[in-house]
Amino acid sequence: MPAAERAVLNQAWTEATVERAAAALVQDFKPLSDLRASADYRRAVAGNLLRRFWLETRTRDALPPHAVTVWARAQA
Repeated sequence: MPAAERAVLNQAWTEATVERAAAALVQDFKPLSDLRASADYRRAVAGNLLRRFWLETRTRDALPPHAVTVWARAQA
C-alpha cells in the first residue's frame, strides 16, 4: 500500500493522518466484487481496519484493553 504509506510517513499519528491514509487506499487497493462482497464494501473494510488500528494505538485516549478484543465481551 505505497500511497497509504506515503500518507503516514513522517506525519503525526493523528486522526487526520489516518483519514488521509484511508483515502489513499483507493489508489492502492483494487478489490474484486463477487458473491461474498462488493469492491466498495471491501474498500470500506480496509479503511475501517486502518481506523481501528489508529484507535488501538493512538497515544491519547487509546482504546482500553477490554475494547480491543471481542473475547473480553464474551467473558463478561
